[in-house]
Amino acid sequence: MYGDFFKGDVRFISQGIINAKYSIVDNGSIIKVKNSTHIRLLRNQYGLFPDRFEIIAPLEVVTVISGDIPQHYIKYLHASEYLKLRQQYQGV
Repeated sequence: MYGDFFKGDVRFISQGIINAKYSIVDNGSIIKVKNSTHIRLLRNQYGLFPDRFEIIAPLEVVTVISGDIPQHYIKYLHASEYLKLRQQYQGV
């Protein structure tokens, strides 16, 4: 099964109970993403985050708060690619 995914470089803004908030590196747009579905592509998931890093999430769980998502951040991927990254970075 294929679908649209958000995949790109962001800066961490804040962490909530349900969502995390990020700024898109390329244009400064603000997004929020459901915690249970996005993957921070970081080896250390629990330390301090670097200034910028990549995330991936199904596009349907990404909400734009301000601005827009650059087109090259939207990837058409097979679900197995997302699940492989989830296993690699989160062990789930």
